[in-house]
Amino acid sequence: MKVCLWLISTLILGSLIEAREILKETPLKQTEWNKFASACSVNINTQLPIPQPLIMVPGTDQFRYPASDDRLLQLQAGETLELACGNGFNINPNKNSIIVSCVSDTTFNFDSTMYEFREFSCTRNVASTARRTNQACEGSAVIIEIGFEVDTRFPKILDVCHNEATFENHWVKHEFHRSHNGFQTGVPRPSWIQGSFYPGIPVNTLYTINRQRETIATILNSQSFADQLVQDVSTGVYMARGHIASRTDYIYGTQQNATFWFLNAAPQWQNFNDGNWLRIENSARSFVASRNIRVTVYGGTYGVHTQTDPNGDQQPIFLNFDSDGTRRLPSPLLFYKILHDETNKAGIVLVGVNDIHLESVQHVEDNYVLCEDIGDKINWINWDRKNLALGYSYACEVNAFLKQIGHLAELDIPNLLI
Repeated sequence: MKVCLWLISTLILGSLIEAREILKETPLKQTEWNKFASACSVNINTQLPIPQPLIMVPGTDQFRYPASDDRLLQLQAGETLELACGNGFNINPNKNSIIVSCVSDTTFNFDSTMYEFREFSCTRNVASTARRTNQACEGSAVIIEIGFEVDTRFPKILDVCHNEATFENHWVKHEFHRSHNGFQTGVPRPSWIQGSFYPGIPVNTLYTINRQRETIATILNSQSFADQLVQDVSTGVYMARGHIASRTDYIYGTQQNATFWFLNAAPQWQNFNDGNWLRIENSARSFVASRNIRVTVYGGTYGVHTQTDPNGDQQPIFLNFDSDGTRRLPSPLLFYKILHDETNKAGIVLVGVNDIHLESVQHVEDNYVLCEDIGDKINWINWDRKNLALGYSYACEVNAFLKQIGHLAELDIPNLLI
């Protein structure tokens, strides 16, 4: 049977190669050429293996992506992919990495045997890794890399500037291009990952609503004030584990799951998280796709937001707080996202105020807008940006904003991306 399948695939492959050779000498319209341009087409929503392997450019630490945001991974006949599983494949549990070649449609050749692409499933879900580096950032913080271990390679999805003493995640760095707007949908949410970070502290517990109330009551010395500030899931008036780089900033489910490290999160009021911040995240991907550009993204947090105690004083909010002096895991004053088009030395920063309890737009504009607000010039974000309940939001030139917050001093982005 295997011999017959091999013979059929060889004939198909030979025909496709012959067609390509003929096309080289025969002028065709673009629509006619497209019929022959790719022999294999895999829909990343419906035709990927489960559990899913990493999909890579063979022999590299680079992921192989669709060419556009249509969610179609297309290859020419004979073109290869490297697939990687941390604990072997169901078709071969002894191999953690295999090279497969396109035959036609969703049929691929591995080891002289034809398989449907979805048959290349892993024996279990691929696990991500976070590893410390010696690269300093923002004072005493260091860069943590999040990615996957593939033999001696480390396909990376994220750099995190993390302070292990204060539990702050100052910023994360990754990339966008057109295909990121066509991310895989329907991926189940995994559990959050702590790893060897935040030693001795069960971070997930700090985010529970009851624990938030207890902590804020201690900070403000008032349980009634805390009960007003932190309500329940149905109201959205509580602090969520807010992704700094969104899960949907990544194309494949394996990558999306790797965003669920607490290293990529900060306390974020849920109505802001699901309000103007979500609109910023979605619109940024759509904007990059519509312009067909490649950008480096810096998502970050800045400062500590405050709440009013019974004496009328402002108290900084932390999720890891104790009267003995512990002040860790701050709830940021601001969340920001920088889009940097390195080719054109252009960029823009999109900023959201992380406090849904503010009552005066004028107060926000006087105290939280750190640079000239150009948000009214942006027509590609569907935001209600001055709605305090959804998180007041604005936009600035990058250099002016970074000068105010003191982050990413090495960046120089002189032109405006708008």
